[in-house]
Amino acid sequence: MTTQKELNEKLIENLKSWQNVEDSSVSSTTEIISKTGNPIVRTIMEIIRQDSAMHRRVQQLMIDHFEKEAISLTPDELADIWDLVENHIKLEQETIRLADEARKNSKNFVIRYLLNYLLTDETKHNEILLQLEDFKAGMYPYA
Repeated sequence: MTTQKELNEKLIENLKSWQNVEDSSVSSTTEIISKTGNPIVRTIMEIIRQDSAMHRRVQQLMIDHFEKEAISLTPDELADIWDLVENHIKLEQETIRLADEARKNSKNFVIRYLLNYLLTDETKHNEILLQLEDFKAGMYPYA
């Protein structure tokens, strides 16, 4: 039977391999950007490059959780900023509404493509904030 320690070691190995792929993605997108002047291609590659850099950062946070110091979030830390988080959720919901409205009003393929990206990204932001709300509910089961 596999122990939790062995599973954690396998996870860390996986995350480190994944980081190498993300590093390659950053290099690849940088190369593509350097070889094109097309604003659509450049923007898409910049988006992917920034996302890959952020993925690597999140992976490092998980690795550090196991190798350096465990990640923690106390109820007080979350409570201190919760009103701000709730306000930000409202902002994200408004961006989703605006992106959806803009998409419905556009017939241009390129503009719809970019609006779909924005809508997807804003939806992702809203979802990760709502997951933080789930985290809060887990900390405050009576809330």
